[in-house]
Amino acid sequence: MDSKSDSPSHPRQFSAIIAGNIDGRTDNVRYRQRQFHRLQASILQHLTELKEAISQDSGHSEEEVQTEVCLSLKEIRSHYSSLNFEKSVQVEYRVARGEDNVDRKKGAGIVYIIPSTHTIFYSVIAALSAALAAGNCIIVELPKTTSRVTALLPGVLTGALDSDTFAISESRPDAEFLSTTRVLNQQSSDRLTPSILESPNTLRTVAVVDRTANLQEAAIDLVRARFAFNGSSPYAPDVVLVNQFFMQPFVELVIKHVAKHVGSDNRGSNSLPKRPRQSSVLDQIGSEKGAKVIVSGTGWGVALIQDR
Repeated sequence: MDSKSDSPSHPRQFSAIIAGNIDGRTDNVRYRQRQFHRLQASILQHLTELKEAISQDSGHSEEEVQTEVCLSLKEIRSHYSSLNFEKSVQVEYRVARGEDNVDRKKGAGIVYIIPSTHTIFYSVIAALSAALAAGNCIIVELPKTTSRVTALLPGVLTGALDSDTFAISESRPDAEFLSTTRVLNQQSSDRLTPSILESPNTLRTVAVVDRTANLQEAAIDLVRARFAFNGSSPYAPDVVLVNQFFMQPFVELVIKHVAKHVGSDNRGSNSLPKRPRQSSVLDQIGSEKGAKVIVSGTGWGVALIQDR
C-alpha cells in the first residue's frame, strides 16, 4: 500500500498525508491521544457556532441538536478511552525482551471518509474518531455546499489536527488514488475501490417485533425513531414486521404514542417525511386490498399491511 501511495498521480494537497503514512506518524499512541485532546478542545471552542449551524441547516429542535453534539463528543471519549498508553509501551519493548509480538495491530494506512449528509457533524466525528483511534491518516470529503456545518467543519478540524495526518478534500480523487486508501462510504453502495467499507443510506430499514418483545418499549422506541429529526434519518424504520398474535395490541400502542408525540411537538404535524413520495404512498395504500391507513396527518401516517 505504501509504495502505491507514493504514486505521482495523487492530488498535490495529499502529499503530507502520504508522507505521514509512510513515516508511521500515527503509530504512536501518545500522538493519537494528543490529537483527540486537540479535536475535543476545538469542538468545544466552536460549540455555539456549531449548534447554530446544525439548527439552521436541519431545522431540528434544540433537543435534537443537543443530542447530535453530545453523541459526537461521546464518540470522541469512547474511542479515546480505547487507547492504552501503558500497554503500548509494554508492547513496544517486547523485541528488547526477546518476546514475540504476534498480536500487533496496525491501522489500514490512509482512510478516506465520505460522510452521510444526515447529521453530518456526527457522521464526520464518529468516523474520524474511529479512524484516528485505530492509528490511521485521515482524509474527509467535504464538498463546498450551502450547508453552514460543511462550511464550518474544515476550520474546526484542520485547526486542531496535524496537517501531516489529516486533510479535507473538496472533490473526490481519482480511482487510482482511492485504491491506495481504505474508503469509508456512508452515502451510497458505489464500489469505488476494492478496499471499501460501506454503510449506504439509500436502503430500506426494517424493524422486527417478535413474540418475545416488550410491546410498550417497542412502540415507544419505534415511534420515536420514526419521528425524530423530522423523520429524515436514513436509519428510521420504514417497515415494521410484527408477530401476528401481537399485531392488535402493538398497533394500539403505536397509535397512542404517535398521538402523544404529535401533540407534544408543534412540528409533528408538519414533519417532513423521510422520502418526498410519502403522501402518495399513503394514498396508494388506501386503495390497495389487504392494506389500510389507520391514522395519518400532514406528511405522515401509520398503515397496516395484512396481505403479504
